[in-house]
Amino acid sequence: MVVPLLALFARHVGASVAEAGFIVGLFGLGHVLFNIPAGLLISRFGMRRTLISATVLEGLLAAALGFVENLVPLAILVFLLGCVHTVYYVTRISFFRALVPASHRGRSLALIGGSNRFGQFLGPIVGGIVAEVFGFRYLFWLFSALMMASLVFLVLWVPRVEPSRSGQTGTHWISRTREILRTNARTFLTAGSAIIVLQLLRTARQVLIPLVGEAVGLGVSEIGFVFGMMYLLELLFFYPAGIAMDRFGRKATAVPCLAFFALAFSFLPFVTGFISLLAVSLVAGVGNGLGSGINMTLSTDFAPERNPGEFIGVWRFIVDAGTAGGPFLVGAVAAALSLGGAAVTVAVLGVAGATMMGVFVPEPLHRTAAADKS
Repeated sequence: MVVPLLALFARHVGASVAEAGFIVGLFGLGHVLFNIPAGLLISRFGMRRTLISATVLEGLLAAALGFVENLVPLAILVFLLGCVHTVYYVTRISFFRALVPASHRGRSLALIGGSNRFGQFLGPIVGGIVAEVFGFRYLFWLFSALMMASLVFLVLWVPRVEPSRSGQTGTHWISRTREILRTNARTFLTAGSAIIVLQLLRTARQVLIPLVGEAVGLGVSEIGFVFGMMYLLELLFFYPAGIAMDRFGRKATAVPCLAFFALAFSFLPFVTGFISLLAVSLVAGVGNGLGSGINMTLSTDFAPERNPGEFIGVWRFIVDAGTAGGPFLVGAVAAALSLGGAAVTVAVLGVAGATMMGVFVPEPLHRTAAADKS
């Protein structure tokens, strides 16, 4: 509801195009920096307390954003929101991993992906209407109210008994991280780089699409509708994409995903109004729909049989660099060139990512199938 419109709110407060990209990027930067602390908090305080605390903090930060009137507090609060949200996200996924048996974990995570995409479909439409009719501050206050409503369900239904925790020292974690990076260097340089590009493309559209819409004279509700339709298309693709990955291989969806993204960004400079922006956004929606779950799937495929969670944690920390870097890249290139130049730059990166995935990454499905047979 909020993230697709965050760049417009920054512009409303007085940010330039470059500053708007920077502020949206702070949300992703918070994600990157708090991936590891999130795990430490879970180990120290447990999943239930961490999840409930993160929910309360996220609601309070959202409420505070409704009172922002200049850029400095906006930047600080957006960064803190990113930090808290990644704690919320990691803890929620940890609960599913701990409480759902392996035989049902795949479909459970697919339901998480589907529910996320439903929220991404409905949220921007509602958010755009609320922001246009009542103002941006009411958008953030609605966000806060929804977080507090979810808190009620968490308190009532999140299990109080959870698996026992065993702490690990910082020295142990650092040494294990170095070992993982050393033994899996080729995987991180090839598959990891391609997923970094994908994450960059996903977040770049959250800056470029609303700013291009604003540049051609569209209102907030129209831009919110465009995002909603894009996410609706993704919602239709998430389950067929999972079937295709299991039947034809991971690259069969990853390469078209990156290619469709590149195509969408390459046409973004030619947008002139609502219809053309919607068309370009739907192409991006097809791309991201084809890539549903690819990040999590590849991290699982490449993870070693022993201590896979450590590998997945390092993978998430690395690929989130793309999540954080997208808006910063858009802001920097837009400041140096233009919005069109930023879109073309991102499109070129998409082509590079598709090439990396298609040519240099061995098909992970073959690897996992061979491991299963052995």
